[in-house]
Amino acid sequence: MFGTEMHITTFIYLICQFFILSFQSIYFLFKPDSNSRLRFLFLTLLFFLYNTISGLAPDQDVPIKILYQNITAWTVGVSAATYLLYFIYREHNIKPIRFLNIKNIIYSIILAFIVLFVLPYITTENLSLSRNIFLVLPIFLSIACLINVVFFLVKDYISAKNLHYKFRILTGGLGVLSIVVLPIVILLLGDNQPVEHSSFSAGYFIISIAYVKHQIYNSKIEQKLFKKLQKESLERNSFKADDIVNLYGLSSVEREIMLLIIKGYNYFEISEDIYLSENSVLKHVSSIFRKAKIKNRAELMSLIMEKKEVKSVPTNNSNPTEISKDITNRILDALVKFEKTNGYLKKDLSLKELAHKIQTNTKYLSKTINDHKNLNFNGYVNQLRINYTIEILKMNPKFRKYSMEHLAKEVGFNNAESFSRAFSNVIGKKPSIFIKKLSDEE
Repeated sequence: MFGTEMHITTFIYLICQFFILSFQSIYFLFKPDSNSRLRFLFLTLLFFLYNTISGLAPDQDVPIKILYQNITAWTVGVSAATYLLYFIYREHNIKPIRFLNIKNIIYSIILAFIVLFVLPYITTENLSLSRNIFLVLPIFLSIACLINVVFFLVKDYISAKNLHYKFRILTGGLGVLSIVVLPIVILLLGDNQPVEHSSFSAGYFIISIAYVKHQIYNSKIEQKLFKKLQKESLERNSFKADDIVNLYGLSSVEREIMLLIIKGYNYFEISEDIYLSENSVLKHVSSIFRKAKIKNRAELMSLIMEKKEVKSVPTNNSNPTEISKDITNRILDALVKFEKTNGYLKKDLSLKELAHKIQTNTKYLSKTINDHKNLNFNGYVNQLRINYTIEILKMNPKFRKYSMEHLAKEVGFNNAESFSRAFSNVIGKKPSIFIKKLSDEE
């Protein structure tokens, strides 16, 4: 077409991808904090390059050696296929089998591409031979990934609440199927541009339709919910957030993130606010959604609104916020025992768990801690953990040699970031600075 090697079908795909790329680029400028949109933008760019370079090369009229044209085209093609798999894994929160970890797949493909394709092709200049040697591994890997993804998505499909999510799950499976089909088509048909580009681009367009549809779906739900919340003049404290925390056993970090989501923070703002990387925030958000059996923040808001009507535990007092002196004293005695036995070192300790252990309800326990410790539950537990950390650091120098991650888990935190943040809140300085000063004084 136009005096080049490009087929008309490839040109049509390019036109479509150009419009998608343009629209997504403009949209991303208005919402640059969305990692998901950035991933989709990069995926679109890779497919645009794939259809452009693979559609034009190899061309005898281009003043670049055919060998290098083919290597460039194959590099872009392999990159697009690998990134499409990565995109599906991330967007669907797929938990891979250990050896099918996405990092292992990427490293394996890169190594195989260099050793089994680039080096043999440079040595022999035989494209067909090099291609056939290399494609064996991608075929096996892609089939293994397809089985892994299908196994994971089937469970999601069965538990999906509506047709929208069922459609999105199906498109994820079809996207991986297109990755499987690509090397098989190339192996069987060789350089058949219309078939190769059609089979592979079909996976991209299916994923694109699902992605855009999902963004529109989420936006509509969120706008509807937030308008309703605004209309009812609901404040953050009116949400029964503790009901969600207690019901699904969210950790302290997950609770903090959940409350920020309720306030309307995006994931970038959350990472800035609680000093966690955006990657870590996304992992915690994924955990929240998984525990609550929901798919997105819109469903979380809907769930909280449902819980808003949950009634408090009935009491004999006319004022449900009042607690008898006997109950308060019993809780305080239990907390003394809790502190002496270092019960606060238990990882992922929740308000519900402690309330159950000392035989009271979460409302009484939370109010007692607020009134008598001048802290909320998380602040109370964190302060105990940090005080314990300071004690062991002073008494036993071996703990000063621990990594932050190791030390954090030793005293009940999930990760080094939450430990460092809590330490700074209590002491006013980072643990690394405190440890260095402690060592210098001896």
